[in-house]
Amino acid sequence: MADARCVGIVARERVRLFAVDEIPLPEHPGLRAAARETGLLSPTTAGLTLRYGIFIRSPFWGARDLVVHELVHVGQYEKLGGLEPFLRKYLWECVTLGYLQAPMEQEAQSMTEKICASSLHSP
Repeated sequence: MADARCVGIVARERVRLFAVDEIPLPEHPGLRAAARETGLLSPTTAGLTLRYGIFIRSPFWGARDLVVHELVHVGQYEKLGGLEPFLRKYLWECVTLGYLQAPMEQEAQSMTEKICASSLHSP
């Protein structure tokens, strides 16, 4: 909850974490195709956020930096107004700029580093 507050999530009580053996592919045919074509989801994907649901692959359960990263995406869903606006922007960035250059991914990485690093220096 503290990390969700640091990230700026408004409806923190709605966030749910799910441990899974593998990250599920979307059921929607278009999203499933996009996930496969972009390589954003694969057997090695560690985590995935769908609005307030965060799926964490079992070997990564308990990895705070991964949870914080996914919490940033929850905040982005809130700011953008839901699933469709988030996916439209996120997928566009990843496809046109590349995953590592996508501003939404860079924001998640930057905030994760800031939040996790600040807790290392707290008393």
